[in-house]
Amino acid sequence: MNIYSYFTDGAATMVKENGKYIRKEGGWAFILMINGEKDSNQSGGCRLTTNNEMELYAIYAAMRDFLDKSSPGDKIEIYTDSGYSIGIYTQWAKNWVKRGWRKSDGKTIENLRIVKTTWNMMKKIEDMGCEILFVKVKGHSNNVLNNEADELAVKAKNTAKRTGDIIGFNGRPDPLLGTK
Repeated sequence: MNIYSYFTDGAATMVKENGKYIRKEGGWAFILMINGEKDSNQSGGCRLTTNNEMELYAIYAAMRDFLDKSSPGDKIEIYTDSGYSIGIYTQWAKNWVKRGWRKSDGKTIENLRIVKTTWNMMKKIEDMGCEILFVKVKGHSNNVLNNEADELAVKAKNTAKRTGDIIGFNGRPDPLLGTK
């Protein structure tokens, strides 16, 4: 059994104009450790996004990477400073599924495409006999790999601002990004 530890982060700029928040560019990143050894990293971004979308996309990209590299019985650990993301995948999504992907008040779920796609990947991972663990880390603290993921996400955000490109998993455009 191998342990794949992904340190994920997202970054986005939003500005307040005329009392409303306007979406700007964002970036996502993950750093992969396999059995405690640094293996690889990825990052990307897009224009017109939110921090939550970038946090969720980083987790999505990590799970895609895990599915590409792992074997049955391996373990995936997702380290994130996003309590929102952890809450989705460990608590809320189960009930959203029962309600036809709706919140308890009947409202639409934010970032639903990324959430549903990731949820379906989690099912594939579990069907392989792999364990999924989410670990909350304190953002912008002494967690070196979380800080490194943050730096990669900010660089990707700045690249998205400069170029306008949509950069998803494996450096390719992804329709899950930049649709806001």
